[in-house]
Amino acid sequence: MAEEYFFDMLDRPKRSTKPRTTGITGVFDPISPTVLERFGEYIDLVKLLDPTLWAPRKVIEEAIALYKKYDILIHIGGVPQEIARVEGKLDEFLTEAKRLGIDIVEYETHVLKPNVEQMQEDIGKLKEYGFKVVAEVGSKWWWKDETRISRDVIKIDKTIRDFETYLEAGCDKVIWEGLIVQNLIGKRLDNREGQKALLEVAETIGPENIIFEMWGPSLTQLEPFRLISWLVYQFGPEVNIANIWSEGIPLLESVRRGTLYEMDHPYLRWLKEGKPTPNWWKMDPPPYDVGLERG
Repeated sequence: MAEEYFFDMLDRPKRSTKPRTTGITGVFDPISPTVLERFGEYIDLVKLLDPTLWAPRKVIEEAIALYKKYDILIHIGGVPQEIARVEGKLDEFLTEAKRLGIDIVEYETHVLKPNVEQMQEDIGKLKEYGFKVVAEVGSKWWWKDETRISRDVIKIDKTIRDFETYLEAGCDKVIWEGLIVQNLIGKRLDNREGQKALLEVAETIGPENIIFEMWGPSLTQLEPFRLISWLVYQFGPEVNIANIWSEGIPLLESVRRGTLYEMDHPYLRWLKEGKPTPNWWKMDPPPYDVGLERG
């Protein structure tokens, strides 16, 4: 039986339901019980970052058990896994991760730089243990990033090759580093050349295979939701988004439904104008270079 919602008589935009393969929302741990109760159905995976793992074992185990009640996949960040590889303890690490209920392991290559054959072997081992595997394209610092020429200019061919390499090696999804996504779109949606490059990569790889990271979207930050709105405008509500703090979940869901101020309530405008496009999210966005100079 479907859940009943407040003002359920209103015909509002629909969304896919769990288990989702697109329209994924990835959230940072910790998530409060209140947020889970209210918005748990919109969270697909929770990422246990290295900083959050300094809590006692019992606390982490209880958090994982709570997330599982809401059908949320547990994604462990790549740092512990890379440490395990360096120390020769990968089997021990993966056995414990499996016992804890980890579903997704991030294959980290920020320090270790495996060749393609080693990467395929490593990812194959993660899959043998029964984990879903994600990897990340790009680096936070452009001068260390082989996929970038400068802060907001990418090497398109190299970026595509990196995505393809991870996918061919067995990754289920590939994350695109959030600072790259942010800089390509532009904080004011103003990097036109960067946007073209992002769209070319996404068209080649398939947006369903990419998880677009944001840079800390929360209730207090306008810019990330402007960027997310741009992604929804380009790829639709079922675009994959990660790096959300728990308080940002309801705003993200409103962006996915077109009812937020970003990009100027497109679903409402679509209704008012007689549904002029096949999809509400294709309503023209407002001119962000006018009137938002201090936004």
